[in-house]
Amino acid sequence: MNHGVAIVGYGTMGDYHHRRLAALGVEVVGVVDIDPRALDDAAAAGLRPYADLAEALADPSTDFVLIATPNDSHHDIAVAALRAGKNVLCEKPATVTSTELIDVVAEAERAGRLFMVHQNRRWDPDYLSMAQVYAEQLLGPVTHIESRVHGSRGIPADWRTEKAAGGGMLLDWGVHLVDRLLLMVDSPVVDVYADLSFTLGHDVDDGFEAWLRFANGVTAVVDVSTTSFLPAPLWTLRANRGTAQIENWATPGRLLRLGQTEEEDAVPILAGTGMTKTMAPRVKDYSRQHRLDDSVETLPLPVVDADVNDFYRNAFDVVDHGATPTVANAQVLRTLRLLEAFAESHRTREVVHFEQAG
Repeated sequence: MNHGVAIVGYGTMGDYHHRRLAALGVEVVGVVDIDPRALDDAAAAGLRPYADLAEALADPSTDFVLIATPNDSHHDIAVAALRAGKNVLCEKPATVTSTELIDVVAEAERAGRLFMVHQNRRWDPDYLSMAQVYAEQLLGPVTHIESRVHGSRGIPADWRTEKAAGGGMLLDWGVHLVDRLLLMVDSPVVDVYADLSFTLGHDVDDGFEAWLRFANGVTAVVDVSTTSFLPAPLWTLRANRGTAQIENWATPGRLLRLGQTEEEDAVPILAGTGMTKTMAPRVKDYSRQHRLDDSVETLPLPVVDADVNDFYRNAFDVVDHGATPTVANAQVLRTLRLLEAFAESHRTREVVHFEQAG
């Protein structure tokens, strides 16, 4: 991989990319940043501190530009880099609007250069496990999916709180969860309804909850919160023969699958002040809920081997050998349009028919 990379924006993600590229043996030549402290950090790491973007784009030793700046600047930097003949790797969400992304992709096509978005959460183990449960129907056909990420620390006190900079959770975490959901469920999105949260008083959303219905009948909930002190599970998949769930990033999750023997009728239990058979848990002892009855079995989730560095390998392989991009721009555009449909649904308080909206 004989390539030279210039990083634009040397904050947390810029440093992240530098370390990963260096580990792969890819030369990161220099850094563009408006913060002198970031340039000092780059120089201390052995990188060239460019005076500005123009100087970086004029450097013949670089053929890739990696954009890790606030969201609102991605469009202009990408267009300038593509016009200078550079290939571009860009932090998500790509651009603030789908219209901006269309413009950048058209510029990449005119220049004959690569533009690819860093959707690294596609390599998360939790997502890959659930995607395999869905694809292989390990619990039978999946009927409902819930994908969440909850925290309680609010939005970082930087540009992410600013609407003009492209802040907010839709474009921060929403873009990851939606991207993965659309990859998992290979079916058109028919209807969406969303509610955005502004609990913290910023002019951007600090969270949201969205409901989706796919053409194949699968329904889904995408839920992001920065004010949840008791986080809900990262994933829940319900199917006709069981449920799969992952509580958090530190737990491996589990499958609860209906076995071969099924009791004819449940034994009624006391639930609150009433009796129920419908909601009776599948346990031998209601006071010890970990003891399941014979009708169900608990299994580990499948483990999928993956390496997030394949994102970079693929990018260079696209340029060197004409490989197919792992993150297709059409996929990124669909995700952005769906997030825009979420915002429209929140604004109108109505269900958005996505095929018409997108």
